[in-house]
Amino acid sequence: MAETRSYWRSAVEDEVMQDAHGFVWRSMLDTIDIDLSGTRVLDAGCNRGGFLRLLSDACGIAEGCGYDPASSAIDDARRLAGPRPLRFEVADTVPAGWGGFDAAFSHEVLYLLHDLGAHADAILEALVPGGVYYAVMGVHAGSPLQVEWHRAHADELQLPRLYSIDEVAGVFIASGFDVAAARLDIGFVPALGHTSAEREASSPRSSPPDLMRRVEYYSEHKLLLRCRRPPLST
Repeated sequence: MAETRSYWRSAVEDEVMQDAHGFVWRSMLDTIDIDLSGTRVLDAGCNRGGFLRLLSDACGIAEGCGYDPASSAIDDARRLAGPRPLRFEVADTVPAGWGGFDAAFSHEVLYLLHDLGAHADAILEALVPGGVYYAVMGVHAGSPLQVEWHRAHADELQLPRLYSIDEVAGVFIASGFDVAAARLDIGFVPALGHTSAEREASSPRSSPPDLMRRVEYYSEHKLLLRCRRPPLST
């Protein structure tokens, strides 16, 4: 997320990706351990704003704020927000002046970051005492499917080296968070991938999808990190 671009991949790919992430977003909401009603929520790496729209519609959040370096994706997020209490900014870290959030979320953002410590510090500062950051991470060194993916795409996407979950947890602990992790409460896993290339590779005209590996990945290796800013001492 270090450089500004129009879209993560392309307008079409980003739209397909966000639509395909819906089942993961719902699993995140089934897994978290706080009530989001009436809260202020930060979405780090929000892309086209789909997750915050879901939180506004399904959870009744008071306000949602999202940032992403992809400028055209942010334009889409603003347009799609409609009358919802959502705002979006083009940025690769928490924008200046943003703070006081009860909760923050990210979905497959941590593996993109070259400076995890700076990200952890920025999120800690943006949360209220006792606030929680939920970060989904499936692209890590303990995920066999994503080890292969990272090897194939690291140069193209200018990715940092692949982090382990323990390493990521250690960075957030060092920034002052209390850290825990859980597997997502995943239900059905779609057979097709979320990019056009993956969908073409899984089409009836080609080989069938490797559904068992996808189910294993989403059920076993895609983790939800809970990073809680400690409450104020009494």
